[in-house]
Amino acid sequence: MRSHRVFTFALPAAALLLLLPAPRGESQEQADFVAVKGMDERFRLDLGGFFQKFTTTIRVDSPTTGRGTEINLEDDLGISSNQANFRADGYWRFGRHGRVDFAYTGWNRSSSHTLDKDIVVGDTTYHAGGTLDSRLKVSLIEAYYGYSFWNTPKFEAGLQIGVSAVINAIDIEGTGTITGGGGSASGSYSSQTRSLTAPLPAIGAQLRYTIIPGLLVTGRIRGMSATVDNVKGSVLEGRAGLDYYPWKNVGIGAAYDFMEIKVTKESDPSLELDYRYSGPMVYLSLVF
Repeated sequence: MRSHRVFTFALPAAALLLLLPAPRGESQEQADFVAVKGMDERFRLDLGGFFQKFTTTIRVDSPTTGRGTEINLEDDLGISSNQANFRADGYWRFGRHGRVDFAYTGWNRSSSHTLDKDIVVGDTTYHAGGTLDSRLKVSLIEAYYGYSFWNTPKFEAGLQIGVSAVINAIDIEGTGTITGGGGSASGSYSSQTRSLTAPLPAIGAQLRYTIIPGLLVTGRIRGMSATVDNVKGSVLEGRAGLDYYPWKNVGIGAAYDFMEIKVTKESDPSLELDYRYSGPMVYLSLVF
């Protein structure tokens, strides 16, 4: 009798279990993302060109002569304010919420310019009428951890924390009337090299919205001010973009990026740099 009661209850329970839908696994979740988002990625790499417009100022002080001249590289040294450069960025996801973002871009700018005013760089004064050859080489490396509090096929939003590392190399060579530690000499030559590496921590937010499958609008903003060792720096960055994926693993995109970086080295010799650049980007996007 007892076994009959157990069988009576077990049979309907087993039938009910058979009628219930199977648990949603990773394959079903992935299928949902592909259907709504147009693709589903663990790894993304964007390779393309960045068409930047620069505003750059630099000042090199001296412990003996004091504050140097604040030099606008575009106006005072004749360096072009527009340049196209290579940029690579992307991210790797571990799960639906965590991801690591990375990026690299660099620029190498130079000019030969006849000065129309005196400028002071460190211990050296370059007088008006002299010729100044200047070169500025910069690499910008970014690494950020992001956590998406919301990540659905339609919408993603989260926060980021990480660092933007700026590696600078500045060369200045001048001929003409130059005043240095030994006095003033006409037709003399002077060469200076300065370098500065500044890791700039920042926090930010990331957004993504799926308009239709394969067409995504993205955005992010980052910023912070901090002092690391004897280097004081701040960074502010914003980006808005549109991505289109006509194929499963390959897409194209366009974005507009703005960044301002201020770096001050407070120890002797003190050095101050202020970069502001913005412009459009176009890129090939690879997703897996």
